[in-house]
Amino acid sequence: MKEIMQHLFELQLLEFDETIQPDSEERIAALRAQIPAPILAHYDRLADQGKKGVALLRNQTCTGCHMRVPLAVVMDLKHATDVCLCDNCRRYLYLPDETAAAGPRPKRITAKNDRPEPALLGTVV
Repeated sequence: MKEIMQHLFELQLLEFDETIQPDSEERIAALRAQIPAPILAHYDRLADQGKKGVALLRNQTCTGCHMRVPLAVVMDLKHATDVCLCDNCRRYLYLPDETAAAGPRPKRITAKNDRPEPALLGTVV
């Protein structure tokens, strides 16, 4: 299921992109051939209304309507067991890879030397 959603998300990126690439028509046709007809029909109905058919899921929230998604849906997306729709906006939910979406992590203080001395915290210089 994750592969279908990746194809659907890539299709949305190509179709909603304002700049047309020379090989985009062939790529769109190839992606449409790999997506099952019922999923593609629902996606096209949303696109006909001017809406994007796929919304990213970030912090358990649909980025299409900004509503919180039940944890069971998040777990289904993580395990790639089924294609999931947002209960509010009816867009397909896509959970990107955690490593790509997370970006660089902030540094944490781990060494004992990096912490200020407790005796120096309350003193005025």
